[in-house]
Parts: sequence; structure tokens; C-alpha cells
Amino acid sequence: MNGWNKPASLLSSEELSAVSAYNKADEVAYISEASVGELIYGIERSRRKEYNRKTFEKFLQAVPPVAVDRTVWELYGQTKAVLSKQGKVMPDMDLLIAATAKRYGLVLVANDKHMKCLPGSFTWKNWVK
Repeated sequence: MNGWNKPASLLSSEELSAVSAYNKADEVAYISEASVGELIYGIERSRRKEYNRKTFEKFLQAVPPVAVDRTVWELYGQTKAVLSKQGKVMPDMDLLIAATAKRYGLVLVANDKHMKCLPGSFTWKNWVK
């Protein structure tokens, strides 16, 4: 959500790269309900709660959430077991977000080193690099 409501002149190079990639995307972008929870957590910890809440609500109008359903949980559990057998550890929320994208046949967009742990059946991109 960084860079969502800023003028281009105030964006960091990473924010500019992500916003530019979003604007060029041919498909609708979605957000996992798990990411919604992470963003609400950030809002609640912020000093500018009211401003961030309003920006968040605008963001959700453009990037609708997709449900974390039983199929997502199945993918999460299966993938966590595979990673565990390989000796790889991935934070639970990151894995839940990745499982959500896979369940809906979406490309996961993340700037997170943990996504490199995902099996090849997951499709992900880093819009920052």
C-alpha cells in the first residue's frame, strides 16, 4: 500500500517501481484477506490512523480482497509440510498469502525474500526489482 496515495514526486524508487508496474498491469489486482489483516495491524500501530484508514479504504475499492477459504487452508498446510521436509521455513502469514494467490490462479506480487522458498508450482513476481 506504500505509495498508493502519494504524488509521484514523493515516491521512493521502490514505491515508484511498484506503482508503475501496477498501473501497467493488464489484469485486475486482488489482495488476500490475510494481507488485509496485516494492513489493519499497521494502521492500528501508526500515528496517523485516520489518514491511513481512509487511504486503506480507497485502496480496497481498487484492489478487492479474496477470501481465505478451506481450499486456501489445504494449500497452506500441504505447502508448509513440503517446505518443512525440505528444511525451509516461511512465515505463516507469507505462506497464507501465497496459498491464497495459488488457490485463485493469481500471480503473487511480493517484495519478500521468503517467497523464494515457494515450490515451483507457485507463480510470483517482484514489482520492486
